[in-house]
Amino acid sequence: METLSELHFDALGEIINIATGRAAQGLGEIIGERIQSSVPTVQLIQLADVNPETLRLKDETFGFVTQNSTGAMNAEVMLLFAETDVLSIVRKMMGAEIDLDTVREFEKDAMCELGNIMINACLSSIADMLHLAMESSLPRYAVKTCEEIVNYVKNDVAQDFVLASHIDLTIEGKPTEGKLFILINSSALGNVTDEIDRLSLA
Repeated sequence: METLSELHFDALGEIINIATGRAAQGLGEIIGERIQSSVPTVQLIQLADVNPETLRLKDETFGFVTQNSTGAMNAEVMLLFAETDVLSIVRKMMGAEIDLDTVREFEKDAMCELGNIMINACLSSIADMLHLAMESSLPRYAVKTCEEIVNYVKNDVAQDFVLASHIDLTIEGKPTEGKLFILINSSALGNVTDEIDRLSLA
């Protein structure tokens, strides 16, 4: 599978829109603020075409959480924020104006907790809407440069595509961009599109 039909792409866009909306709600709940989110843009990128431009990676360093999904949608899901936004989010999660050293001390645990909530909100939305059975692994967190992220994605030999969603969030009036990358192979993407076809005919 190298391309998606217009029906499949529109359906995936709507599913990702709902899923990321729930993820943004989860972020709002964990930091105790209402999060405004835009309609995300969605791209399907072949791994051979992955680079900083196609992934729209503008910042030098990112904090990202990754989890694996198994079952009908065998995939790896990555949630990224620019590192400066990560530190701001962690500070809000801790509920106090604390110094940067303390924020960095709790950064990994806090972002794993946040990623677990946001990624599972996305995956559960996809599973519920498409009636697909899937399970997810425990979250992992790392801070990587733009180049390291591109290499990480391109070296995932188990996958064929990146389903990339770019989400504009507003937290306390401050624009924040999140990115959700779903690394998925042709077989799993076929399961998703088959279910879209089945539901469209129901």
